[in-house]
Amino acid sequence: MLGQRYELVEQLGQGGMGTVHRAVDHRLRRTVAVKTLSAELARQPEFLSRFQREARAAAALNHPGVATVHDVGEDTADGATEPYLVMEYVEGRTLSRVLDAGPLPLAQAVDLTCQVLDALDHSHRHAIVHRDIKPANVMLTGAGTAKVVDFGIAKALSEVATRLTGTGVAVGTPAYLAPEQINGAETDHRTDLYAVACLLHELLTGRPPYTGDSPFSVMHQHLAADPVPPSRLRPELPAALDAVIVRALHKDRDGRYPSAAAMRAALTAAAAPAPEPVPAAARRPAVVPAAAPAAVPTPTALDPRAAAPAGPAPAKGPAASGPAAAPEPPGEPVPEPAARPQRRRLPGRVVFRPTAEGAVALLGCVLSLVISRSQVIEVGQFSRVALLAAVAGAVLLLWSARLACAVVWGPVAEAVAVWSEMARGYLDWDTHYVVIALLLAVVAALCLAAGYRDERSGGFALVAFWFTALTAIWFFLDDLRKIGVFYVLLLAVTLAIGTQVLKSRTRSAT
Repeated sequence: MLGQRYELVEQLGQGGMGTVHRAVDHRLRRTVAVKTLSAELARQPEFLSRFQREARAAAALNHPGVATVHDVGEDTADGATEPYLVMEYVEGRTLSRVLDAGPLPLAQAVDLTCQVLDALDHSHRHAIVHRDIKPANVMLTGAGTAKVVDFGIAKALSEVATRLTGTGVAVGTPAYLAPEQINGAETDHRTDLYAVACLLHELLTGRPPYTGDSPFSVMHQHLAADPVPPSRLRPELPAALDAVIVRALHKDRDGRYPSAAAMRAALTAAAAPAPEPVPAAARRPAVVPAAAPAAVPTPTALDPRAAAPAGPAPAKGPAASGPAAAPEPPGEPVPEPAARPQRRRLPGRVVFRPTAEGAVALLGCVLSLVISRSQVIEVGQFSRVALLAAVAGAVLLLWSARLACAVVWGPVAEAVAVWSEMARGYLDWDTHYVVIALLLAVVAALCLAAGYRDERSGGFALVAFWFTALTAIWFFLDDLRKIGVFYVLLLAVTLAIGTQVLKSRTRSAT
């Protein structure tokens, strides 16, 4: 437990600067990522002060493409100081893991690079330079968005290295170091653009622009060699991309793009497909055909003239009276109008009938909407799920109040369970609380069965099911696993109750 607040649950990765863990923040009850720094760095007082200063500056960044910095601190154990950085937990993979499967499609590589440039443009406008852009520091979420992590750490490392060695030692990964970093010269926002060009080159070709047998060989190429154009390694790539990457990899910072926004605009233009030439025949004016003559109406079976016999027209006036104008014989039966067919009641019909169950479902819609906007749980996509449940419940309320209760009260009960004290992290495996959790699970199963069978007022039982079931789940599972179980349970209950309601409506319609 770091700082008597962060419980380390699982190790996610390890590098030269430290180790990253998935952790639970017991004060705010959310999943976070905690990076504990190595013991060598912890023994440098200069690094600790600069590290805290840069981490606090990075915490001011607020952008969808930047992993938010929540906290920075130190933990003392066995007389040793262990600095740590608490960041937003991002579910996904690093681009280095993604590249294990090979280079990316052109559209995806350009899109991810543009997202990284957007994040860097935001940080540069706040006078924060990353200095260590590489695939391992860019996360790809399940939704396909990119998030840049580890802002501020590289600058603190470079400052301490310069102070300790007096020569401005290069800090970072050799494959993505700009020439000014290797020379120990001053760096600025254009240093990040050099690294982004290296990142884009690797996303397109599967390898960075400079490779070698040793780090010194790679750094020498950064200083003296020209980069290999991506189109030479992947011929189907447009030549315009080569120009963008070559300019961003210029040895002199003044030869690169002036800003991340300028590089993004150039990259977008270079990746845009060229317009297809218009054939000469398509450029000729279209010839408007002459209007066709109006069709002559022809008598049909629906036209009274179709029943009249061919021949001369009958005479007008009194002479027309006679045998031809005689009425029909009185013995002809008059057909009665056919009976109108009985209308079938559709199973998907909208029913608007105010009931107590409907009022409870409407209350759940309002509470789910409030929870989705208040960021009560900052794990995964819970806010979006709560908003989707509120909208779906409002629509389903017109069809079935019971189904609406099954949808909208899930996120509400989840939020209540998270903020309750019925958590194993606080209570441990105490026998009394284990028995209570098991009893709640049994009650939840009974409430679910009652809500499934009762077509008149099953919504009340489903509300009780959500509160009892999620309280039990919160006790037995940790935070990250519990949210996944909740998503599966919400989908399963919605499908089960929806299927039962549809069957019931189908039977009543027939």
